[in-house]
Amino acid sequence: MFRIVEAVRRTLRERKGSVFVEYLLLLTIVGIGVIVGLTTLRDALNSELNDLAQAVLSINS
Repeated sequence: MFRIVEAVRRTLRERKGSVFVEYLLLLTIVGIGVIVGLTTLRDALNSELNDLAQAVLSINS
């Protein structure tokens, strides 16, 4: 009986570890996606602000 209980405990520990690894992988993928998205947003915003600056400069000229 003790062997069965120990085997169940070991299996649960291993499953907890595998679930942790899955969550870690998911968070890593989401984190990379957020970084890429923010970089794209930064570039688009920078482009729009440069266009606005050029428009304001052309009014003054």
